[in-house]
Amino acid sequence: MKILLIEDDRFYAKQVQVLFKERLDIDVDIVRSKAEFDALENLDDYRYVLLDIYLKDCMDCSLVDEIIAKDKPIIVITSSEDLEIFEKYSRKKIIDYVIKHDMVRLEYLIMKMKILRFLEEYGVLLVEDSRSYRRYLYTFFQTYYPYANIMIASNKEEALEILSQNDDFIKLVITDYVLGDHSTGLELVKAIRSNYLYEDIAVIALMALDVDNMMARFLKSGANDFLDKSFSNVEFVCRIDNVIKSLIQFEEIKSYSNIDYLTGCYNRRYLFDAGLKMYYSLKRAEKDVSIAICDLDHFKKLNDTYGHLAGDRVLKDFAKILQKSIRGSDFVVRYGGEEFLLFLGSCNKEMAKKIIDERVRQEVRKSQIEYDNQTITYDFSCGICDSADTFEELIKKADEKLYIAKEKRGVTIA
Repeated sequence: MKILLIEDDRFYAKQVQVLFKERLDIDVDIVRSKAEFDALENLDDYRYVLLDIYLKDCMDCSLVDEIIAKDKPIIVITSSEDLEIFEKYSRKKIIDYVIKHDMVRLEYLIMKMKILRFLEEYGVLLVEDSRSYRRYLYTFFQTYYPYANIMIASNKEEALEILSQNDDFIKLVITDYVLGDHSTGLELVKAIRSNYLYEDIAVIALMALDVDNMMARFLKSGANDFLDKSFSNVEFVCRIDNVIKSLIQFEEIKSYSNIDYLTGCYNRRYLFDAGLKMYYSLKRAEKDVSIAICDLDHFKKLNDTYGHLAGDRVLKDFAKILQKSIRGSDFVVRYGGEEFLLFLGSCNKEMAKKIIDERVRQEVRKSQIEYDNQTITYDFSCGICDSADTFEELIKKADEKLYIAKEKRGVTIA
């Protein structure tokens, strides 16, 4: 993902550029004036535009309307907290309006980008029986979350069917109280919470009027939030952001316990938790599972020669190559100091060897790490297995093949 930042404050622009890359792995291109913006050929390379509305050559900037006219999602940033300015720009088709005074506000901007990216990756289910109101909700998301994946249902049964088919994809459900086929949003919330935890799916309930303590009943039945339908768009955005923020924070906490800090690969905890479940799920479907264990050759000598910081660079480089070489359904584990395990589902040992030889090995041979005015190259050995009675035995057999491979510096399969 790449973002365009239009900002004449060099210090703030640099902060955004550095933190977006470090914290979000998002590249930020900076232009510092309207004149520089006008010199751009187009905005096609950019997912979003961040715009300071007060530039030295464009005060109270007309660029907002120009960018909106090009259908490019835009976040306004400014140091002004003037209420009239806020209301003026909030009426325009912008994603958000961010004050840029201090680090706290910059953290808000970082979280906003996480929320937008989260809703690009996962789905939103809108449950509403009124066509006109469904249209309004859909348009709302197109404006404030322009790349969100939207699915629609009109009643409880439709919603539950869509959820059952997309239970790893849909992360937010927005439901009215009155639904089609004489069902209610309250019934839907109860059914969702009987199958999904708060950290799995968030629910926001909507209702024209809060009668019969319906707000409390929704919240006690498992809704994350409740809104009267007289809400403003700005309020609705804040409520959605808050529930998505909670899901993101839960994922981050969970990932911290499952991710190796140095390489970004999964750790052994994840392997014997999620990996074990995936293994038996694939086996029940009578699909192959291959385990490939890779070990860097002469890694101790590399550390002794170049130092541990250079060794860390090699580990991170190798991990990146492994992660790029697999499919989205597979995963990489840092199994030991310089050992990495690849979990390859629906993949037999011949296919796994092909992945190692044609993807991983080729990339490793091209890799050159520049460190302390020296060029470091490295290689690895690998053991592969796709047949065993248990998950633990499958890993053990792959490990045994690795030891054989280490003797001849190559790949051994069983």
